[in-house]
Amino acid sequence: MKLDEVLGQERAISQIGHALEQERLAHAMIFAGPPGTGKRTTALALARALLCPDAPGRGCDFCEDCHLLEAGTHPDLLVEDMEKAREERSTASQLSITQVRRLRSSLALQAVRGKRKVAIVEPAEKLGADAQNALLKTLEEPPSGSTLILVCSNPSALLPTIRSRCQTLLFAPLGEEVLEKLLDREGIESPAQVAALADGSLERARQLTGEETRERYDELRAHFDALAQTSIPDLLDLAENLSGGKGDERRRRMAVDTAILLDWARGRMFESVEGGDPDAVRSALARLRRIHGTTRDLEHYANARLSWESLLLDLRRMAGGA
Repeated sequence: MKLDEVLGQERAISQIGHALEQERLAHAMIFAGPPGTGKRTTALALARALLCPDAPGRGCDFCEDCHLLEAGTHPDLLVEDMEKAREERSTASQLSITQVRRLRSSLALQAVRGKRKVAIVEPAEKLGADAQNALLKTLEEPPSGSTLILVCSNPSALLPTIRSRCQTLLFAPLGEEVLEKLLDREGIESPAQVAALADGSLERARQLTGEETRERYDELRAHFDALAQTSIPDLLDLAENLSGGKGDERRRRMAVDTAILLDWARGRMFESVEGGDPDAVRSALARLRRIHGTTRDLEHYANARLSWESLLLDLRRMAGGA
């Protein structure tokens, strides 16, 4: 994909395009924004713009370099991500200092096919403190002709010394129309309905597809509608259900569950606004804020069971449960 084909991030793409035209592209950048908003896609598109010899600043799709980039085998594109971390150690939960050292060594070598090298680290917030400190050397003394892109959803997890040496580009949640178009391209059924649930994230939208998700949607909405009448033991059982699972499956399921909860809360908010009762609107807004706070905590690896228990107890109280 080329830069001008990236959808929904016009501001970031415009900044990159202007920097390329002026030949003032930063040697190190942070692409920051929510998951599923096109950060990695844009990083790969920028790599194409930098490494394509036939259409520099854009990419042509036809030359050998572009074919190698499309296949992920271009020798001057270096990518360190969680997939590679798990190839080294199946239980890896962070990007390792070994990966950073490998990146540094590769960047220090002369480019194989041209005059530039591009390195992408994703998700950069998974770099441990030792790995981040190892990366500082490259940021302080960047190799000639190198571009480093740190892709992350939580830039505050990066050391201040890292952030101060990079240009940060912000990626916004994708609009529903953009998401619907992207989902339609992928052949996903009911793209408009899925896009409405996805909270601006293509990654979350993909997780929300399928019959299993539709069944989960109906199940959880019934639970949320009945919170005021739910007993404390049943509420704690629901919290256990919502926090269950392990590894990638747990993250996928949690993304689905939080999307369903947010959609339910927004629906209640719209009902309150249409009803015209100011107190009901204030209550619905407080409920939505409380849910947003918990979903952010869960994204940042808070204790899932305790987070769900606390949230459900608060929602039950807000709903008038005894």
